[in-house]
Order: sequence, then structure tokens, then C-alpha cells
Amino acid sequence: MRSELPGSAGRGTVEAGRIARGAAWATLEVWGVELLQLLFFTLLARLLGPGPYGLVALAMAFVMVPQNLIVHGGWTEAVVQRPVLTREHIDASIVALVLAGLASALVLLAAAPLAVRILDLPPLGPVLATLSICPLLTSLMVVPAGLLQRELRLAPLTLRSLVGVSLGGTLALGMAMTGMEHWALVANEIVWPLVGAVFLGIAAGHRPRLACSRRHLAEMARFAAPITGEQAIVLGESFLPRLVLGLSAGPVAVGVWALARKLLDLSSELVARPAMRVALPVLAARADDSAQLARGLGLALQISTLFAVPGYAAAFAFGPELVGLVFGRSWTPAGEALAVLALAGPALAASMLLGTAFRAVGRPGLVARVALLGVVLLIPLLIVSLPFGVNGVATAFACREWLLFAVRLGLARRVLAVRPWTLLAPLVRVGVAGVAMIVAMKVAGDLLQPAGAPLRLALGLAIGAVGYVAVLLLVARALLDPLGDTIGRALRRPRG
Repeated sequence: MRSELPGSAGRGTVEAGRIARGAAWATLEVWGVELLQLLFFTLLARLLGPGPYGLVALAMAFVMVPQNLIVHGGWTEAVVQRPVLTREHIDASIVALVLAGLASALVLLAAAPLAVRILDLPPLGPVLATLSICPLLTSLMVVPAGLLQRELRLAPLTLRSLVGVSLGGTLALGMAMTGMEHWALVANEIVWPLVGAVFLGIAAGHRPRLACSRRHLAEMARFAAPITGEQAIVLGESFLPRLVLGLSAGPVAVGVWALARKLLDLSSELVARPAMRVALPVLAARADDSAQLARGLGLALQISTLFAVPGYAAAFAFGPELVGLVFGRSWTPAGEALAVLALAGPALAASMLLGTAFRAVGRPGLVARVALLGVVLLIPLLIVSLPFGVNGVATAFACREWLLFAVRLGLARRVLAVRPWTLLAPLVRVGVAGVAMIVAMKVAGDLLQPAGAPLRLALGLAIGAVGYVAVLLLVARALLDPLGDTIGRALRRPRG
């Protein structure tokens, strides 16, 4: 925070142009990062092969636990959501996070020899020891990211990500071409948080003091603790199906599931994450006005769903063919599982935004409790679906997501004073257009069966997209107006 600000910083009004420009920067960040990472992944995979990737991925399995809890543990949200944020709040949060990052680094250093003995993999030791610095570097950028997001100054966040991924990927390519193999991937993992810590620290402009007020830390921790608990549940949940499939069907099934889930999560990140980045400060600023809150949440859901549904429709219609074409025929079963998971896509994207709304009004504990309920629901569904293999597990996840979406809608009525039908009505119209897109793609795919797979898929996707837009114009034209307004405001130059 800038030095000229007084000791107490309240949240100001959020004008429409800043919201639109923030959404544009957030979208650029997510899409730019994902595309750059895909590019560097492809180049490095061709240079290095699976061995080095497996070694670094195994080390990162240890590192990502503390790193994710620090990054996604609710401290950024606490900075954004707090109505009055003082220097004491900021400094206490920074000190606590740095101590957590330092403790995580020391634990990982101590665990490296033990991991080598358990897994009988000597090269893992130095790799894990080197990567142990990642949680510490990550802890330095959490609060600056929250300060920038609070003010909807999202351009530095976008530039941080693009520069970090570009520098890390370029350095890794250079090291890989000189024969440094897995150390190239280690360097790539370290550069991103290092760039982020430097870049965001300068952009946020806050110079922390070595002071930690217990009272102010407790106020921030009360908000962050439930989100940290939720992330711990999410991390545990991600291992549950892998463990079940590994014990019952072997590593091939685990690999198929991992790719299908990764593709589903990627689609959610590309659409829902930019909306969540902007929605949190906007909804937090409207937390005391239920009518404004409902309108803001409804607009975020409408815009994100308009973009999300076509991707899920395409995955449902052409999942096996698309995955087989891109990753090879041996990965076709992952496409089948992706097609099943795509049925839960709209519920997943909407649920992510509802969770953001609960955090915005100061109820992060609800998000953690719903995540815990999700695990409770998932266990019996997995037991029932296990005989059906990977597709059965995908079905269990799809059913669980729709059940949780219904729960979140009920909570939205009670906590946010938003009627469920207010949120569902536009989503149903978009859903109708999505069904029309699926039908158009299926029909086109059957008619174009004699054509080669790439041409058939390209034409089928194009015909489906035309059908989606046509039905939207017929049944949901009013939903397109807010999108046009948002794009116009994003492109409009700020006054002065």
C-alpha cells in the first residue's frame, strides 16, 4: 500500500470501467499463462522425455502441499474482503506468511532424505531440497497480490504471470538443450515465484515492517482459516480417486483419470478464474446491498456461463476424438471420461462463483463446510461406481457436483438473499443453446463420417458454434447485452 495512505484504508466505490478493464486483464492473464505453459510443456517434453518430468513431478507432489495452502489459503481473499484494512493487518499477514513459508522450506529439507529412503530414488533428494525454497518465495507475493486485487489493479498480476512463465520456460529450454535434464524443470518451477515476489512487491508499493500485532493477525486469520481448511480438503480429495483407482485398476487407470480431470480443471480455470478474480472485490464492495450483490453475482454467472457452456458441449460431443487426436489413440479412454465430466462443467463453474460470493460477504466457513460435504458425498458415490472403472468415477464426480450446486443455491438464498431462480433462469437459457450445440455437432459428425478425423472435428465444431449462437439469439438475446457493455467498457480509455 502506498506510503501516503493513512493508517486505515477503506474500500472505495467500484466504477464499471474499472470492473471491465479488470476482467480483461484477468482473462488475458489466465489465457496467456495457460497457452504459454502449453507451448513450453510441448517443447520441453520433446527434449527431455518422461523420465525427468516424472522425477520433478514426484518432488513437486511434496512441495505443492504447503505451497498451495499458502497461495490459496485465504490470505489474498482476506486482504481483498476486509472492509477496513490497516497497515497492521498487512504487516501481520506478511510476517505470518513468511514464517509459514520458511517453516515449510525447513520441513521439506528435512523430509528429502526420508523421501529418498522410502521411494528408493536417490536423485529425488537434491531435487526436493532445491525446490523447498518455492513455498518461501510464494509467501512473499500473497499479500501484494491481495493489495493489487483489492484495488482492481490487475495489470501487474497479469504481467507478473506472463513474464514469470516466459522467463522460466526460456531458461528451462536453454538448460535442457545443454543436457541439464531435470534441473531445467527445477529452474522453471523456481523462476515463477521468484519473479512474482519481486514484481508484485514493487507494484503493490507496500514496504512491510517487521511487526506482527496479535490482534490484527487474529482478525485476518479468522477469515483465512476456513479457506485454508477448504484447500486442505481439496488437496486430500484430489488424491482420493487416484488412490482408489490405483488400488483397484492400476496405474494406467490413474493416468487416464488424471488427464481427464486436468482437462476439465483447465476449462474451468480459463472461464471461471478471470470472473472470480474480478468478482471478489466487486461483490465485497456490494456486500451490504443485497440487491446490488444479486445483480453483480447474476452478471458474473451469465457472462462466465456464456463462455463455459460451448467448451463443455464440445467435450461431451467429441471428447474421445479430440483427446485421441491431440494426445494419441492410447489416451482415448481419457476423452470418454472427459465427456462424462463435461456434464458437470456448468455446475462446477457456477459453484466456483457462488463460493466467491460467500467469501465476499465474509462467510468463508460456508465454503469449507460445503467442501467437506463434497468429500462425504463422494465416498459412497465412488464405492458404488468403482466397478465401472474410470468412467464410473467420472460419473460419481458429475453427480456430486450437481448435488453440491443445489446445496450452494440453497445457501445463496439464505446467506446472500438471492432467489435461486434469479440465478437459474439465465443459466437455463444458455443450457438450451448448449444442448442445441451438442445436437448440431452430433448430426454434423455423423454426416461427415467419411471425412478424415481432423476435418470432421473442425467442421463439426464450427457447425456447433453457429448453432449455439443462433439459439442464443433466439432464446437468450437479452443475456448478450451485458456482455457487449462489458467489452465496450474494457476497450474504452479511462478518462484523464
